[in-house]
Amino acid sequence: MLWAISSEAMRTERIGLRKLLKQIAGRDGIGIELRRDIADAISEGDPLVAWEKTLEIMQGLNRSGELVWLGISERDGEKHIKFRDPISSNVYSLKEPPTLKAEVLPSLPRGFVRKRDAAKIESMFTSIATCRSEDELGGVLTRMLATIRDMVSADYSVVYFTDESLKNVLEKIGDGEPQAASRFAPSLTDRWVADEGFCVHVPDLKRAPELDHFSSDGLFSSVVVVPLKSRGKTYGLLEVWSRMESHFTSDDLGFLSLLAMLAAGMIRNAEHLETLIFRDPLTHVYNRGFLEDQLEREIERYKRTNEPVGFLMVDVDNFKKVNTDFGHPVGDLVLSAIGHVLEDKVRQIDVVSRYGGDEFGIILPDTIGEHAYLTAERLRSVIEAHDFTADCPALGDRNITISIGGAICPDDAVTREGLIEKADRALAEAERTGKNRAVFHGLAPEEGSP
Repeated sequence: MLWAISSEAMRTERIGLRKLLKQIAGRDGIGIELRRDIADAISEGDPLVAWEKTLEIMQGLNRSGELVWLGISERDGEKHIKFRDPISSNVYSLKEPPTLKAEVLPSLPRGFVRKRDAAKIESMFTSIATCRSEDELGGVLTRMLATIRDMVSADYSVVYFTDESLKNVLEKIGDGEPQAASRFAPSLTDRWVADEGFCVHVPDLKRAPELDHFSSDGLFSSVVVVPLKSRGKTYGLLEVWSRMESHFTSDDLGFLSLLAMLAAGMIRNAEHLETLIFRDPLTHVYNRGFLEDQLEREIERYKRTNEPVGFLMVDVDNFKKVNTDFGHPVGDLVLSAIGHVLEDKVRQIDVVSRYGGDEFGIILPDTIGEHAYLTAERLRSVIEAHDFTADCPALGDRNITISIGGAICPDDAVTREGLIEKADRALAEAERTGKNRAVFHGLAPEEGSP
């Protein structure tokens, strides 16, 4: 099942589109909003946009059950996308332009798995089914990308973790040509992938004017882009590139769609597993176990790279009195709000966790002592100024503050236990000297005061 788009071919199809739209507009039961969309498509001056709007209308009718997709028929070298009205049995046919710009396919597979690939696919399924953590997820995806390159003879494959708009890359895992590392192509995803959830195949980048810059260096000639989508949430993209024009077959496209669907489910499961295993159920920040493991990793990374690591221990001032005066449910709301504020005000690479009771721990990778102290002081000030009555109306005018103790690897310690101990000592000093302050190990109390 494919739909091809070509602005050049659209000029000869304009009248056909108008006639088709008028036929649809003449159906019984057409609503006002749909009539407005049809009128908009009929009056559209750009032939390509008119064709796309027409297809959107027919897709919408297909999703609502008012039209049934019949597939693509070919006659005299021309292809037609066909839909049937289940009530009147009328068939609507949208001519497909002969010049390919891109093939747009549903995200579900449409071909059969080749027998020679069965063992590799079975191995891949096993890896996906047994993936149990974020670390394992990266390894499984790396192996999946290598398997993809092997099975479809591609030159480069990459998974992009993106935001929901599919425009901003949060992280990527690639396999193949190192020169391709910066080839993220949001222009491929703006319409079909992001909005419709389709797999997009561009068999010849040179014949797609808005994408020809991806082939200008001669490295690649064709690409397939598939959304990583599961249960309505999009986690990113799978892109597979080839040096050859029209390299990917129908079987390849179905196989890639299948793996993208499985990978998205695996990412969703890993995300859910992280929530169950590594997140504190009350505050939703990371828990102590995750913090200790991550701190160990950061200290080991320091030993390889000499990049310092800051660690903050945070305690809620007079929290026992909050529980006594207002009850534990209000105290829980306070802790949850503090966790949210702390996680919102640190960098993406920083780790906020609930250490236990009313204590939080924060890891600050690649942070020297001065910057760690400035971060601690900023967090202290943010909590002091925060209006907790929005989350806990029962607090009234009760002020909530925190005390912070900090330590730096390697200045204060080069082990996980040592760093936590030094930060804990600094926290005790902050509480002893008045609370609502940040104190770092090795600094006199007055130097670590707000």
